[in-house]
Amino acid sequence: MLPESIPTVRLTAQYLSLDGHPLSGSVEFQPPALLTHSEADLFVGGPATANLDTEGRLDVVLPATDAEGWNPFGWTYTVTERLNGVGRARTYHIALSATVPEVDLADIAPADPAGAQYVTVPGPAGPQGEPGPVGPAGPVRSVNGHTEADIILTAAEVGALATSAAGQAGGVAQLDADGKVPPAQLPDGTGDGVASVNGETGAVTLTAADLGALTQAAGDARYVAIGAAPVLSVNGQTGTVTLTAADLSAVSADQAVLLTGSQTIDGAKTFSTVPTVTADPAGADQLVRRSYVDRVASSGTWTPAALGFKSWAYDPAASSVTSPQYCINGTVYLAGVPLTTGATITNVVFYVPGYAGGTLAATSYAGLYNSSGTRVGVTGTLDKLIPTTGGTTVVLKLTTAYAAAAGNYWVALLVNGPDPKTNGPAFMVGASVGNYPGGSARMPGAFVRHARLAATGQTSLPASFTPSTIVADANAIWAAVS
Repeated sequence: MLPESIPTVRLTAQYLSLDGHPLSGSVEFQPPALLTHSEADLFVGGPATANLDTEGRLDVVLPATDAEGWNPFGWTYTVTERLNGVGRARTYHIALSATVPEVDLADIAPADPAGAQYVTVPGPAGPQGEPGPVGPAGPVRSVNGHTEADIILTAAEVGALATSAAGQAGGVAQLDADGKVPPAQLPDGTGDGVASVNGETGAVTLTAADLGALTQAAGDARYVAIGAAPVLSVNGQTGTVTLTAADLSAVSADQAVLLTGSQTIDGAKTFSTVPTVTADPAGADQLVRRSYVDRVASSGTWTPAALGFKSWAYDPAASSVTSPQYCINGTVYLAGVPLTTGATITNVVFYVPGYAGGTLAATSYAGLYNSSGTRVGVTGTLDKLIPTTGGTTVVLKLTTAYAAAAGNYWVALLVNGPDPKTNGPAFMVGASVGNYPGGSARMPGAFVRHARLAATGQTSLPASFTPSTIVADANAIWAAVS
């Protein structure tokens, strides 16, 4: 697209055959080989070709040839018409003036391009000529329904009053030099005019009492004057006062705990006196009294919290130390632990009845998986974490603490060493939990309490596994989380 600083001319044309049918073909507009335009800092060259449409028309926008800044100045287009069925192409020259923004090619093309070469340059429009003579008036066929030659209309025929009706009864009133109706043309006082005002006639002057109204003095006495009101300000504000709850050191209605009705209260609340209830809960989401919890909880039952854990696979008192578990190299063992409430897990814990020490490889790990089989925690290598022992609780710290939501989790254990059955660490197992069938009792598709991964030869804990592919294991290794 050319810059706006170069004026253009819209050129149109239509080509028809002698019988009126549209011609086809194209028309080429060729400027000099190469033009420069100093103001636009631009080179312009090459022909512009316009193809005839289905009606034999062309419509093209070309730069004006006389625009300021052209070099050479005052150049012309070489027009070549290549029309199908007309014979050889004809060629002629044209100039396009910026003063004529729209031109039809038929108005500027030479009548005989084969003759002497010349250029048609359309000039600017000339001044407007003198008005021509007024033409004869058109024929009037009728006026207000009259068709005779000489028509005379009456005032009534045009919806007007005759001048003879001015100032007459049934006519119209006139105005005097002051723009007022003369008294002679006004009705007398015996007609339907006002005869009296509040019973008085003549030049009537009414008082407040005549209208049942208060005088100015009586009105001032009845109402408080400006500046005499007893209230001068409200909470330090004057004028049109609008108070908020904060102005009154009060809590807004949407921030207060209501005594009745349903309400959502967000965030932790601390009460100086603990809320109390007088009845046992009827649903799972109700507040309960401490006495109720103490009564329904099994007295004498040891919980993980009582021994410092957040959850465990089972009560370690139900374990068997006479038959500990020596893990097979490269097998990932899983011990299920349930979390009834969310907790931050920092460690996984095992009980090792005995370990000579120094036999674990650096490819031994423990970790934590959620019930979807995704690893959410892992320890460092166990060769540096499990000491020589004759029976101790081994606390293995996760590399990163995990904020666990309530749910079921697996504590994972992977052991590698030269001969774990002989001198590797032994792990405490349940006395009967893992024995078939009782220890593995569960509904189909339910969480597998003790299991192992089917893959063998593992040297690290996988990032995840598919829970449906794990193998239920009879060796119920005891594990806990803290």
